[in-house]
Amino acid sequence: MKRRIINLWLLLLVLCPVLKAQNWDYIRTSGEYYYGSGTGKTEAEADKAALNDLVQMIAVHVSSDFQSQTDETQANGNIDHKTYVRNCVSTYSSSALTNVEKWTEGEEPEVTVRRYMLRSELDKIYEKRIEKIRDMVAIADGALEKAKVDMALQYYYWAYSLARSLQHPTEAKDEAGHSLVTLLPVKIRGILEDISVAFDKREGDCVDLIFKYKGRPVSGLDFLYSDGREECDGAAKDGRGMLEMAPGYETEFYHLDIEYEYKNLARGDDELQAVLNVVAKAAFPESSVSVKGRAAQGGTSVAASRPTARPATASVASTDAPAEASAAGPSPSQTVDDDALYCEAMEKVLAAIKSRNYVKASSCFTLEGLDVYNKLISYGTGRVVGQPDMVYYRSSNGQVVARGLQMSFSFMNGKRKKTFVEDVVFTFNPDKKISNVAFGLGKVAESDILNRYAPGWKDETRELIMEFLENYKTAYCLKRLDYIRDIFADDAVIIVGNIVKRNLAAVPEERAISLEGQDIIKYNRYDKETYLANLARTFKLNEFINLRFTNNDVQWLEKYEDAEIYGIQIGQEYTSSRYADKGYLFLLVDMTDHNAPQIKVRTWQPNEVSMSKIFSAGDFYND
Repeated sequence: MKRRIINLWLLLLVLCPVLKAQNWDYIRTSGEYYYGSGTGKTEAEADKAALNDLVQMIAVHVSSDFQSQTDETQANGNIDHKTYVRNCVSTYSSSALTNVEKWTEGEEPEVTVRRYMLRSELDKIYEKRIEKIRDMVAIADGALEKAKVDMALQYYYWAYSLARSLQHPTEAKDEAGHSLVTLLPVKIRGILEDISVAFDKREGDCVDLIFKYKGRPVSGLDFLYSDGREECDGAAKDGRGMLEMAPGYETEFYHLDIEYEYKNLARGDDELQAVLNVVAKAAFPESSVSVKGRAAQGGTSVAASRPTARPATASVASTDAPAEASAAGPSPSQTVDDDALYCEAMEKVLAAIKSRNYVKASSCFTLEGLDVYNKLISYGTGRVVGQPDMVYYRSSNGQVVARGLQMSFSFMNGKRKKTFVEDVVFTFNPDKKISNVAFGLGKVAESDILNRYAPGWKDETRELIMEFLENYKTAYCLKRLDYIRDIFADDAVIIVGNIVKRNLAAVPEERAISLEGQDIIKYNRYDKETYLANLARTFKLNEFINLRFTNNDVQWLEKYEDAEIYGIQIGQEYTSSRYADKGYLFLLVDMTDHNAPQIKVRTWQPNEVSMSKIFSAGDFYND
């Protein structure tokens, strides 16, 4: 019996190559399949060759029926239609070609890979792209409803580019049956035509501009400009933007190109990236803006009201616990029992991050959350560290916070790579959408806040402080100058040097702040605008910035009975591509309006300062 079984196995081994050869012959001759074959020293090399061969066959087959919406691919002055079609087909990455079979033969260093798929499956692949286009249009529509013109331009243009890459571009339609390849450029032009840019003032080499959409300040907008020497990136927030010109460069007109392609944010989505590389950038003349400068306006400024300062992100609750508890987990009242939907959303986000297909998780976010998420995934090269152990907390304001994800972020600092590991915190709104993403503070800083006991302190107090510090840290790491501008009071005291003499006349009596009683050695004071201008230069000069908070102490200024003002002392480690130091950060923060915290005082002291001279709340107000 054993001999018969052995003989049967031997027969199967002999026949297997014959059967495979017969099947491959059928695949090649039946007319039912697209196929490709490749050889290489490794399986990966052979597979790449096989996929290229497969793409070539598909391109040849669909070429005659492929409706090109562009003439950007040229050869000797003539449109190279075949090359364009092949490039468009090649944008369907291996992840998109999920119904492609793989057949491997041989061993390294002589490996053959055969790839094939039913021709009837091609329409399904096109349909997936059309679905992706519609999803992006929905995101853009929602952004435009909230006047987030930067996000609307980004997703409308991405959808437009994807539509142009289809075999039959006009088949991508909206719910009303309108062809998106025709409708989307109209939408983009309409947004650009409704954007106005006006000169406000120039101080030194800095030019202030006013940005409006349909007569109202834009919430956010990106643009390119020349500083007189090179091309620069610029951004506007709440109607305000700034150009920093080359020293001494004067001009009558400032020229800007409003960003709408956002090619850098497509990183990680191989399909979208490939499309943006293959389909030439569509020209929208409306994106080019010329602004009359000081000389053209006779030295006057354009009158404009300053946008109301508002925080740029949603709340982030903390892993709050009673004072006697550790920061290891939530209290029973904070435990989330029905966490299935949160788990599902986080699984999508984790999958998107791990696969680097970041756009795949866009539907899990609110518009504000998506904005921060896009900045986070552009923060170096991010990777998930270990196996996330997610824990979900219910905060006092009804939101749910997810903690337990750690990520590393790598940067090429010259010839040496620099890597940071960060806790990443996600906040869900009541609709179970992620409304904010922030870097955690670290266990030491968290424990100091969560285990802090003080008379009159509530769970909400600790949550507010945790939320503020997490958003503060994240804003510096992600270079969110807009958010930092919002959280600093206009009359803030910012100390990094010599003795500061506070002008009390500019501050209401009940909030008077002084510097009496402190022997300060060579500290400098900056007003808000000077500090932000210096910070903008720091952001521009550094590839990366990272903050790490250590131990901290928080004091509630009880003397202001009708206000919630806190003094926060915290150890800070600052690292950037050009500079690193350690020291002590002190923040005096008015949290009376929970949705709009305001920093009244910020001081930085290097690590060498005597502990007895570290600033505290007592140094900045009179009893």
